[in-house]
Amino acid sequence: MNRSLVHRKRDKPRYPPQQHIPTLQTALRTIRDHLELSRIAAYERHGISASYLSQIERGERMPSIEILETIITGYGLNPMQARHLRELRTPAEVLAPLDKLRHCVRGNDGLITHIQDLEERGVLAAVVDPMWNVLACNESFRSALPDLDRTDCIPRWLFSPIAQTVLVQWLHEAAHSVATIKAVLGRYRGSQQAHDLMRQLRPNKEFQRLWTSGIDIACGRDTNDLIHQRDPITHELASYRVSVADVTQAQNVLLITAIRKPYAGPNPADR
Repeated sequence: MNRSLVHRKRDKPRYPPQQHIPTLQTALRTIRDHLELSRIAAYERHGISASYLSQIERGERMPSIEILETIITGYGLNPMQARHLRELRTPAEVLAPLDKLRHCVRGNDGLITHIQDLEERGVLAAVVDPMWNVLACNESFRSALPDLDRTDCIPRWLFSPIAQTVLVQWLHEAAHSVATIKAVLGRYRGSQQAHDLMRQLRPNKEFQRLWTSGIDIACGRDTNDLIHQRDPITHELASYRVSVADVTQAQNVLLITAIRKPYAGPNPADR
């Protein structure tokens, strides 16, 4: 039997059985699996030998930035995916503990006053850490996400049953959340928040499916990508234009604002 066919059979693509905080080696292996490439076929794409690629994917070698760029080009990755891999090659960024961030935000009178002023203007507003743990929010924001106070964590709320009744395009929002989570988990992979979030989300079957079914990475949100919501009590439909902005130079605290618009989503009956 042809030896290259044997190699391909042994090296057939497979997704990791469990979801973990991304590292460069696991991200590279997952991308190659998603592209359904053996290491020999990958070599034909980017010219990195199968043996060297194997060492990288097992964490035995750290590729130079030049090698990594060659792999990025060979796999045809988009800018967000490329950024994710570059960040995974560098040391993890430091993220202050959740309690400290929450204390700093709630002690910032100017910031708290600002989100309350937004409340009076009918704007939903929340201050979150990079894992989208809520550090402070106005009442309109909390009302739009019923039961948020159980976790004060937007990704955990999104994978709760009530989110599927509130969000008209729940699957779209869940997939975007997973793509965002992958990016921030990689960037802050040494933080307690990263380990806590993965531990909390990992048992969720929908999270597992979305995590393993794609390689999309998201940073921020397109303001033209409206969130479509159904009021859980009145069943009234509305759309929201969401913006995410850095509050601090360290980029450890984000301000989320959502402005209500006339409903512009799909017909809920078609869901």
